[in-house]
Amino acid sequence: MRLILIALLLLSALPARADDDFRPLPLHETARLVGERYHGRLIGARLAPPTAHERDLSVELVEELRLLTPARNLLVIRLDARTGRFLQVAGVGQIEALKR
Repeated sequence: MRLILIALLLLSALPARADDDFRPLPLHETARLVGERYHGRLIGARLAPPTAHERDLSVELVEELRLLTPARNLLVIRLDARTGRFLQVAGVGQIEALKR
């Protein structure tokens, strides 16, 4: 029993792994990712909790960006705040706004 307690104490004293250090991407980086994929002007951004489906994909935090396309349509783009992975794009005119 004493050995188990000592082992647990030693393990808890180890530094945290880099994977455990949550660092969301900065806004300028997620804006760059969206700008590489879509034409338009960024008009809003916020951090949001993940939906149930996004949690199933191991997403911890979502960055939601609002993009006004050249055709004046609004796209709501959800990205994984840690990796920048596109999770969802909603709105009219998505295909027209895509950069080719």
